[in-house]
Amino acid sequence: MHRSLARAVGLVALMAIAVPGVALADSHGPIPAPEGFAEVRAQFEGKSGEEIAAMGYIAEPPVCVSEPELGGMGVHALSFPLFSQQFQSGVPDAEKPPIVLLDASLEQVIGLEWEAQDTGQGAPELFGQPALLLPGHPGPPGTDVPHYMLHAYFHPDGQVLFAPFDPAVTCPKMPGTSTNDVAGPTAPVGIPAVLLVGLILGLWVAFGRRLAMRH
Repeated sequence: MHRSLARAVGLVALMAIAVPGVALADSHGPIPAPEGFAEVRAQFEGKSGEEIAAMGYIAEPPVCVSEPELGGMGVHALSFPLFSQQFQSGVPDAEKPPIVLLDASLEQVIGLEWEAQDTGQGAPELFGQPALLLPGHPGPPGTDVPHYMLHAYFHPDGQVLFAPFDPAVTCPKMPGTSTNDVAGPTAPVGIPAVLLVGLILGLWVAFGRRLAMRH
């Protein structure tokens, strides 16, 4: 049972791919770091998966997500307390990212991510960048209405890419992956995407509760 829940957590990152109508392409490329971003970046850049785990960010399982034509997201490591607080309030905290993005080998942090539900506040802005509004879907309370997401990928010379995918991020090709390259457990075939997302997020909440019970 634990393994099934872990696989579901890793596939949450596929949400932006599976839900139709989401604009994923980036037309701007990396930019110089906006005011305040360098300080947040410095808290995570250069750290390994083990080091951010000690900071409370859990990458279980270490599933690397990419989209062949757009790039990759890497491996998602979540702070469940930060995610729950920010998502439910609808107010992401620029200084406390709830999700850390790692490379496929878990050797280094490659970016950060924020999510928040739509409370009528309009698109939250972090570092001058508006978050992307995703359509609602079945799942835990709150996920059936549109909610916001912002990815920030570290680039050389202090630059940052604000986009759902980074063309510079890659994942090892796994047998049987056609639409999305996923290093690790892959999504079952033949399940409608919207139902799969609901299942994934439901299991994600169950895993979070199970993790909380351990502490």
